[in-house]
Amino acid sequence: MPTSEGNLHRRLRAATRPLHAELELAVKIDQRIRTRASYIDHLARLFGLHVSAEMALQALNFKPLGFVYPSPYRSRLLAADLAELGVPPQALRRLPLPPAPRLGTIPAGLGCIYVLEGSAKGARAILPEITAALSLDAKRGATFFNGYGYETKLMWQDLLSALNRIEPFSEEGRQAVEAALETFRMFRRGLVVASDPNG
Repeated sequence: MPTSEGNLHRRLRAATRPLHAELELAVKIDQRIRTRASYIDHLARLFGLHVSAEMALQALNFKPLGFVYPSPYRSRLLAADLAELGVPPQALRRLPLPPAPRLGTIPAGLGCIYVLEGSAKGARAILPEITAALSLDAKRGATFFNGYGYETKLMWQDLLSALNRIEPFSEEGRQAVEAALETFRMFRRGLVVASDPNG
């Protein structure tokens, strides 16, 4: 594992911190879970974003770095939640998909997953708020926010192990960082700019 200049996880965290903080502030999650209509709109936006990212990840094999990603599990959870809320599968198929991040290499794919699974960790903290506001839970209407349950943490640890096999300031490290930044930008466009006429 690289130690001379830290590791790739540390570099990713530092590089993405400004975009992460900006997105978290701009999303205003309390407003998005205030009503069923606003919650459904938020889930639909997340669905399109995850489908695009997961489609881009399909061609990549992470096993050489000891990591197996169960894609497309995030979009499947969103589809199940939307179905529970009355949105039929055919309506999801009509949703526009945003341009996916450019994921031409395994390090780039890992950088994208770093953002997806980082958000999955944060989503678990939102679940009690969704239950309080909308009476939905990890088994009904909010499975996306529960992710893989306890295994979400294990998957995160496996991801970090794979990332930290890459030298942080190598070309592969740069690819991972750029893909993570591009994934954050995609989420900002899909969640904030697209829903804000002044964005």
